[in-house]
Amino acid sequence: MKKLLFPTIAFLLPFIVMAQTTAKVVMAPPTAKDLYNKGLQLKEKQDYEGALKAFKNAISKKADYNEAIYQAGLCSNELEKFEDALDYLKRYKPSTNENKKNKCNELGFAYYKLRNASNAIDEYNKTLALFPNNGTALRGTGNVYYELLEDHDKSIEFFERALAADEEGSKPLYYKLGWLYNDKERYDEAINILLKAITYDSEDSGYREELGYAYYMKEQYEFAITQLNKAISLDENSKLGYYYKGLCFVATNNKGDAMSIYYKLKDLAGDEATELLEKINGMK
Repeated sequence: MKKLLFPTIAFLLPFIVMAQTTAKVVMAPPTAKDLYNKGLQLKEKQDYEGALKAFKNAISKKADYNEAIYQAGLCSNELEKFEDALDYLKRYKPSTNENKKNKCNELGFAYYKLRNASNAIDEYNKTLALFPNNGTALRGTGNVYYELLEDHDKSIEFFERALAADEEGSKPLYYKLGWLYNDKERYDEAINILLKAITYDSEDSGYREELGYAYYMKEQYEFAITQLNKAISLDENSKLGYYYKGLCFVATNNKGDAMSIYYKLKDLAGDEATELLEKINGMK
């Protein structure tokens, strides 16, 4: 039995050494840079909650981590935590004009969402002083005038500038600009821009309603009905689609079809149905 002692120890020795070595391995805690990089990876996957947490952890390890502070503000905007976004972005210290632009645009967006029109415009103006054709700032300023200040002339000005400077990024403005042109009775311009709108998104019933309205106001009833029929096919509850289609039939003295539209409309929109019926009853 004594002869087996040394071979047994020799056999077990590598495992003992390995166990001791393994026991000594301790994972170092992540650095601020590690956490920042993790945040970037999560943001790339549009996991803004996870990214924000990583950026906040990076900042907790390095309070003046400038890049992490900016990214935390950006993610807060994405998560609609606009007050938090302002807190982070105000702390961010940009070193280049490009970075200043990014900061101002994010601040402008946060103020816009918080319905602070004056500060939003101030921030977007700072961007435009550096980059006069920046699509984000032009669109943002136009949206402030459109939604918060209801200054339609100004919103038209900035939407037109945005489309001229950055049409690809500004395609969602087609509908808004078409609506504004209709509101200003600029029907030819409305038709031109709304035709672009339906090329951009052919499945939005609202675009078709607005285009149908423009044709109706131009007394181009056949074109109007074509677009309004499409609006109704996209949304069977299209109140405006039925209403303006009914008005087209009134305008073309087609009382029977107008009444058919009235019966469909009265279950959808009582006020519009009543207005349509008044128009029908006024037909000669």
